[in-house]
Amino acid sequence: MKSKKALFFFIAFGLGVVLSAQSVDLGSATSQIRNIASQAAGVIGGIVGLIGIGRCAYKFSNGDPGAVTALIEGIVGLVLGQIAAGML
Repeated sequence: MKSKKALFFFIAFGLGVVLSAQSVDLGSATSQIRNIASQAAGVIGGIVGLIGIGRCAYKFSNGDPGAVTALIEGIVGLVLGQIAAGML
């Protein structure tokens, strides 16, 4: 039990030393978060659009009358994803 406590102490102390040696620049951190959010919005919008277009292809192949609605949903998903990515 003592060896586990000692190991935990050394790991915590080592992490504290390593993290205190890093300089923090919050300006670059906020820009990186903004870039990540913008890319995530684009990717999520793209995924939603591709799912909608895939549903459209499936419905067209089965003769479902709602295929055009699925196509419009897919296109709207792609467009809204790109708009969201551009606004961030």
